Amino acid sequence: MPASARRAGEGDQRRSGSLIRRMLAARSAVHNAVASRARGRAAGYEARPMGGRLAAWLIAASLGAAAAAPAAACSVCGCGDPLLSASDPAALNGRLRLQLETEYLTIKAGNEFNPALTDKLDQYSLRLNAVYSPLDGLTLIGTVPFTRKDLSTSGVTGSDLSGLGDLELGARYTLFDRPDFARQRRQSIAVSAGTSLPTGSNDATINGVRVDEHGQLGTGAWGPFAGVHYAFEQARWSMFASLSVRLRTTNAHDYRYGSALLWSIHGQFWAVPRLALDLGIDARHAAADTLLGAAVDSTGGTVLAAAPGVYWNVAGPVWLSLRAQLPFYTSLFGNQSVGPTVVAGVQYVLF
Repeated sequence: MPASARRAGEGDQRRSGSLIRRMLAARSAVHNAVASRARGRAAGYEARPMGGRLAAWLIAASLGAAAAAPAAACSVCGCGDPLLSASDPAALNGRLRLQLETEYLTIKAGNEFNPALTDKLDQYSLRLNAVYSPLDGLTLIGTVPFTRKDLSTSGVTGSDLSGLGDLELGARYTLFDRPDFARQRRQSIAVSAGTSLPTGSNDATINGVRVDEHGQLGTGAWGPFAGVHYAFEQARWSMFASLSVRLRTTNAHDYRYGSALLWSIHGQFWAVPRLALDLGIDARHAAADTLLGAAVDSTGGTVLAAAPGVYWNVAGPVWLSLRAQLPFYTSLFGNQSVGPTVVAGVQYVLF
């Protein structure tokens, strides 16, 4: 940020608490006016999208989300495979696994009312994942996220919400599986499908004013996805590639997060029998969010991220994992930025 902008921001910080309240009130007023215009055709002006959204976030494939980008409510959140945990190293050793993951991410953007100020969102997530393979070739995944979102302007908190996010359910089925025992090689092709559920609150208010859409714990809508996956394994090496599409429905506030195309390619190497190293690229291209069918400013775009990871079988059924997504290329719409996301987890193989 230029020095002049920082000085201006410091000068305005004493008033930023009331500014946040005015921002929230203004956003609510814009939404209500636009909704009234669309429903009643009596407002006397054209519907316009809300400008300058805090809408760029990056999660970890969150085990690609171990359900993958499940709790992320934004148009460019969650790169890569939505069901990464269906094929993580622990999947080789059991039919039922429980995972507990923690994730932290932060996003900054210029304030839409005063460019000298900076909006910041800190998001902390704790996810409980269950991965079950009732049949050979079929994997079912469920994710329950608990999330905290702290939205502030120039260091003064505007909203700080905690609670249940959007649950996610998914399934992956292997259509083709060809082992080559002589060459210690295996290839497979699978398809996946699932959806996020509107279980997280999308109606939080402060002093009677609804919190910004991206500060809400849930999207208030469904998020179905489908994809195709390829895997190649030989001796201590593995390679995975996936391509998925995620759609979004419109919530009760006439807001719809942008549909997205997600893809990834990863390589894994078993350095020792209990330690797997992972390195790949996760990517996402999302359409802009919409309000009553009109594009919302500063939402959507493309993110490519380097995705290193490590999986360690500590003892018997216990695994530890650490993964990251480190953006190296972005082409985002409007005024957005994304930063690294780190996910750490522990996993227990029941049987």
